[in-house]
Amino acid sequence: MAIYHLTATVISRARGQRIVASAAARSATTLYDEYYGITHNHSRKRGVTHVEIMAPAGSPAWVQDRALLWNRVEAAERRVDSQLARELEVGLPVELSQDQSVALLRDFITRQFLAEEMIADFSVRRDNPNNPHAHILLTLRKATLSGFGPKVREWNRKTNLMDWRSAWAERANQHLARAGHDARIDHRTLEAQQIELAPGPKIGIGGRRPTGQGLPKYLEERIAEQKRTAKQNGDTILLDPTAALRALTRQQATFTHRDVANFLRSRTDPAQYEAVLLAVMSSNELVALRPDGESEARFTSRDLLEAEKSLVRRAAVMAPRRGHGVAPQWQVSATSQHLLSEGHRGAFEYLVGDGDLKALAVQAGNDKSALLAVAREAWQAQGFKVQGAALSGLALKNLVTESGIESRTLESYEQDWLQEQSPLTQNDVIVIDESEMIGLKQLERVLAVADKARAKVVLIGDSTQLAAMGALSPLRDLIAKAGL
Repeated sequence: MAIYHLTATVISRARGQRIVASAAARSATTLYDEYYGITHNHSRKRGVTHVEIMAPAGSPAWVQDRALLWNRVEAAERRVDSQLARELEVGLPVELSQDQSVALLRDFITRQFLAEEMIADFSVRRDNPNNPHAHILLTLRKATLSGFGPKVREWNRKTNLMDWRSAWAERANQHLARAGHDARIDHRTLEAQQIELAPGPKIGIGGRRPTGQGLPKYLEERIAEQKRTAKQNGDTILLDPTAALRALTRQQATFTHRDVANFLRSRTDPAQYEAVLLAVMSSNELVALRPDGESEARFTSRDLLEAEKSLVRRAAVMAPRRGHGVAPQWQVSATSQHLLSEGHRGAFEYLVGDGDLKALAVQAGNDKSALLAVAREAWQAQGFKVQGAALSGLALKNLVTESGIESRTLESYEQDWLQEQSPLTQNDVIVIDESEMIGLKQLERVLAVADKARAKVVLIGDSTQLAAMGALSPLRDLIAKAGL
């Protein structure tokens, strides 16, 4: 089952680290270190299945030579305590194949690092089939024809790490959906996800390493803490098996007996495991789904099924409700300022027509942005307040810059609504981009708040993404069952 993991560290001489040595080790290659006069031979390392250097468009050709790249990084630094590079380690979803994992990494690196003109040298490791992961080495300076220029201090902003953590979850979930998997990862803490189970500490050693004498004291302490946490989680689940189901359904809407077993095995004490598994599989909140052909039996939670029923009922009430239609004169005024295709003209009339819930799947790009920009003008001309929400920073940026809709993350809106800091009113129109990626419970909560305030919700999905996800997207079922 996919898990979230992203750590970032700086490779520095102050710690006795050498960037050419690090690059050779990560890529399982042999590199000569000109600065120290040492050859680093890691060619016998097993498990490295892919290595690649990615650079921004227009970068000099020499950056594609791993030896030249990292030797010039080393040569650019004069101080004995210089920072040499940044390294990210990310856990790859076990559900993705080798090619799919590489595509995910390229997508993430292109959006987050090449866009900032960093150079990335990444490698994929699959020596443990249960722990596929990647190392990404990033430069701290921009490349020139002859070497490297000054360090870019903006790349050291403290907010960058949170942006990268969030972006990794977003890109991984997008690629999982495209590959037909309903597993999801979340960069937030368990507390922020409202999951009662405690996270285990990172040990930093292989799971099969013996725990007898010879281990450093700090590792022994971490192992002891991990055992205490596992015991605590097991006790929690034995008292309330739904705690495990709530945590599990946040990662995937349906699951098999094997998924439950793997989930519990990694989070509970071995002595409790059988009892905990029995408690979860015997819970009244566990619902067996009819097997699909010869496939393994799947399950979900009663809580999730109730949320789905509530979502459909609420959508059926909101869809025909009148009060947010745009008068014909304002529709004409808005469309006269923009050139819309015949198909998008029909979509525009649908969006600005009566009804407190609209759902539309369109192809991402300039046509979608133009459509939303025209709709925004029409809604505002009618006197409505238009707000935008999305799951990812990229979607937010597109909404703001291309359609002119002021936007925030859906999570931040939910927090405000929960605390009643910015309550919705009947005058609000909420445009939610990336709706095909919204989880069922989150979508139900949004509609519940909007329904109570009698605000209008417009769900915009990517038609290509929605087709790839199929039944995995709550948006598809909502469109079909509520007749949107």
